[in-house]
Amino acid sequence: MGSGCSRADASGPPACSCAATNGPVGDGRADSDGPAGQGCADEDGTAHSSPKLSFEGCAPGELEGYGPIDPEIAAMLAGHAASFTRILTHPESGVVLSVGRDSYRPPAGLRKWVVTRDRACRHPGCNRPASKAEIDHTIPWASGGKTTHGNLSAFCKRHHMFKTEGFWHYRQPEPGLILAASLAGKTYTTLPEPPF
Repeated sequence: MGSGCSRADASGPPACSCAATNGPVGDGRADSDGPAGQGCADEDGTAHSSPKLSFEGCAPGELEGYGPIDPEIAAMLAGHAASFTRILTHPESGVVLSVGRDSYRPPAGLRKWVVTRDRACRHPGCNRPASKAEIDHTIPWASGGKTTHGNLSAFCKRHHMFKTEGFWHYRQPEPGLILAASLAGKTYTTLPEPPF
């Protein structure tokens, strides 16, 4: 894995062996209700963090409710954690892009990313602002859909209900590209509105 995190074993959580230059990854929030933290990232940008423990590479960590802890204790606590929330972040901006199947609700950073990208409800012809819309899984969570920017889009309440009731069907073959199919069999392609 090069300079990214190494694992104590193939199935275990990450151990602290990152290069000292490894920086913070995203806002590190496990979910929108959980406490903030930062974690250690693999070379592909996959972050590992615990809601109550944060550490960056081999720098001192921080334990919620206690304060700073040395890197060895942070690594030991991470090694004994019951579970981790995998957080994928954008390599340049640090924006959360995915929490996979670990969380139904998108973290605040991922929600903001989708709202900024979509700008308006993604139903064909609807111009209600994405900031007032509901963030919905294109492939439903109950059907195995992931909480990732490539499976989330903004829909106003009305069009979200149309999707839920089966009046419209949506696919997202790539992040931001929505194919909407009506009951009449017509398919419409919607792209995010340009920023300017």
